Amino acid sequence: MRIFPFLPSPLTLITACYLFTCIGCVIETPPESSAQVTERLIALLQDPQPDTRRTAALSLGKISDPQGISALVAALSDPDDEVRQWSAWAMGNLANSLPREALVSLVHHVADPSESVRGAVVLALSQSEISEGLLQVLEEAYTISTHATQLTIIQTLAQFEFPFAYPLFIQALKSQDSLIRQHAIVGLGELGDPRGLAVLRRHLLQDSNVGVRSEAAFRLGKVGGLADRPALRQARETDPTPNVHFWATWSLTQIGDEA
Repeated sequence: MRIFPFLPSPLTLITACYLFTCIGCVIETPPESSAQVTERLIALLQDPQPDTRRTAALSLGKISDPQGISALVAALSDPDDEVRQWSAWAMGNLANSLPREALVSLVHHVADPSESVRGAVVLALSQSEISEGLLQVLEEAYTISTHATQLTIIQTLAQFEFPFAYPLFIQALKSQDSLIRQHAIVGLGELGDPRGLAVLRRHLLQDSNVGVRSEAAFRLGKVGGLADRPALRQARETDPTPNVHFWATWSLTQIGDEA
């Protein structure tokens, strides 16, 4: 009897059948639930390695399970800047679920020594439904804060339309820091208080910083009216910078420049 060399041997067939059977009987591990993953990540926020804690905070923000809020609040006090930054960012993703205690903690971290953390805190607060009462503490803190914290306070308040902030924006416009003045102009524009229009016109024509003047020109186009046209025309014709010229022209178009 001739045996063809390409035919499998009985042992090969038996081995193949065995492997096929085993493969078919493998039981896959079911994926973990969101709650289980959150629990694991919460535990990792206590890891001695900063990189692990950073990744855990970032992942908790992506999952956005409210179960992780308490751990993220605690992580706002982490010694590592990036852990605090990602914890604040994660809380912003959970903004609609944050309890009062978590919002209070975010407000306190407006004075964080790290610029990146302060930025993440401003973003998180801007996404939240925070009450006017919780932010009023910032008004009291402004005068005793560093320039960096004052900037963050004004940036935060500029995200909302709380009337109590109007005097603080006016006070901030006296700052030597042009960024503080610029964000105060943003706040006045967002607030839309008619008293602020004269202030916007004054800074459009007199402020020494181009960013402040440009912001004032833009805001007048958003909230201004016919009474603001002379100042905008003057800025368009006399300001030495193209940016102010551009925004003054844009705002006149928005208002209706009939002259």
